Amino acid sequence: MASKYNKYAIRRDALISPWGVGAIVPFPHDESLMVAGLDFWFDNNHSFDDPEFIIEDARLSKRLDGKVFVMPPDFRDSKQDSSHSNMKIPAVRFPRWHYCPVCGNMEKIGAAEQRPRCSGEMRKSNGRETYCYKNRAHPNKLPYLVPERFIAVCPNGHIEDFPIMEWVHRKSGKPIQDSCKLIRSTGGSSSSLAGVRYTCTCGATANMSGAFEKDALEKKISYTCTGSKPWLGEEKDDCGQSLFVLQRGASNVWFADIMSSVYIPNFPKKVSQTTKDCVSKGCKRFMSSRTECHPDEVAIKQFVAACMVVDDDIDYEFAVSEIIAALKKNEAEDTPQTEDDYRKQEFDVLTKTCGTTDEELYVKNYPISQYKGLNYLKSISLVHKLRETRVFKGFRRITPNADNPLARISLKDLPWLPAVKNCGEGIMFEFDYDLLQIWAKQDKVIERVDKIENNLKRCKRLSNEMLNPVYILLHTVAHCIINALSAESGYSNASIRERIYCPKYIYPDMPRMTGFLIYTASGDSEGSLGGLVRQGVSGRIEDVFLRAISNARWCAADPVCILSDGQGQNGCNLAACHNCTLLPETSCENKNQLLDRGLLIGTLDDYYIGFFNAYEKQ
Repeated sequence: MASKYNKYAIRRDALISPWGVGAIVPFPHDESLMVAGLDFWFDNNHSFDDPEFIIEDARLSKRLDGKVFVMPPDFRDSKQDSSHSNMKIPAVRFPRWHYCPVCGNMEKIGAAEQRPRCSGEMRKSNGRETYCYKNRAHPNKLPYLVPERFIAVCPNGHIEDFPIMEWVHRKSGKPIQDSCKLIRSTGGSSSSLAGVRYTCTCGATANMSGAFEKDALEKKISYTCTGSKPWLGEEKDDCGQSLFVLQRGASNVWFADIMSSVYIPNFPKKVSQTTKDCVSKGCKRFMSSRTECHPDEVAIKQFVAACMVVDDDIDYEFAVSEIIAALKKNEAEDTPQTEDDYRKQEFDVLTKTCGTTDEELYVKNYPISQYKGLNYLKSISLVHKLRETRVFKGFRRITPNADNPLARISLKDLPWLPAVKNCGEGIMFEFDYDLLQIWAKQDKVIERVDKIENNLKRCKRLSNEMLNPVYILLHTVAHCIINALSAESGYSNASIRERIYCPKYIYPDMPRMTGFLIYTASGDSEGSLGGLVRQGVSGRIEDVFLRAISNARWCAADPVCILSDGQGQNGCNLAACHNCTLLPETSCENKNQLLDRGLLIGTLDDYYIGFFNAYEKQ
């Protein structure tokens, strides 16, 4: 692994997104590494089930088949912590093709090799001896090689170097031999891909023109996916899929599949803090020692009894029962069957006053009667404290849609997944369910949402699902509120996130929940500054909300934006673009899809289709 030789700093939460297992991480000084699989994160001297790294979230663990959540280990030297010293996240070098930025000499290096310098083998360039050839006797003067920027990616998650040798020799009629060496050059008469040229010492040459065409590698050189998974070592799958040629820094090389959850404590208020601490420690300790999801009750009782020796202010019966209940993962009546059921649990908690300042969730709910001009809402909750758990499940390439399979992030089926926990604050907006249902049943509203449905069905992103107009409305409002809050709260809009509580599709017996949580949760100092909650008090949030709707009435791209019949990927949005509604990737939980300002403020053809227009003068 490359980290055997060098140390590169990366934030712990960045290993969940945007740089998780299988992602290409660009480091300074033209370094390019790929994060290795989970099998290599912990060595024989360290275990993933160390209580210091385990994150407790029993509700989310049930949702993910009883997986244990583990924070990526942070590096510490032996002086800081002798028991957790020298823990690293390993990585491999990728791409493996490198070239000299001075003379163009190319070499394919090993995945675990140290960063190489040019060998100085290229003797002449344009009839002159190269700088590298002249200084080959002085290795320290030779430049470091730079990773090639062209790679080949498979929809099944595989990735490999662009097959330069095969591409160069495709028309030459000359065979590839062991003595063949490549030279890279750029420039010439073109600044396009045709200006990137590879020349072999055997005389074969080719540029990159046409390499990015669909199925170019399969059609032109009969080259298909070899099933390469460099993040898992030399293991390969039997694939044969057609490859996509991309640049290694392209956004569609790696899409993280992340599940997030708002942590909901289940303690009654009268339980002492020492009892809560005992339960928390017990869950962490016994999470990985279950046998077929059955906890060791004898060991748990002994553990609680040992805790009482240190502090007798512990409710023994409660602590034992809570630890056992948290570790049981197969209780069907407590296991949410769908994402909507899972979120309904959070919705019910966030729309009422609960928790205390000493707990990880502290919510104060206020009826909308205490606010002015927001009659379409039912209540507003100020979430003074919350804890979010973010779990990395896997990744996809080419497209984030579930049509592509999740790539494996470990060689073996491990009992744990990498995760981070973030603390923060937020504002929960609960809308009037009945008002939204009446609005959503209007023919004009249904016709407008049908435009998005038809766009997605043409691209085979929907089959028989019916989009819920209420979801699109709430999702768009949430984006508008985030933009308005970022100007007042002290947070950038990239630091504020949304969590929508509404079914995305229409189906029988949908849960009654219509609202969204605007929150910030981070592991660093921007996690809980208090600025967001302060904007939610009466006398402030009204202006923020009304300003958000007012700003949505005009976009710098209008009338093109408001008249659009489909924007974004596969036409998933209508009146929504970067000038008005779209947010940074860190803020939107649905990848900036299913948005439409027209449902908020109406269109040029139908003003009254906008939900908020009926309340404009209130």
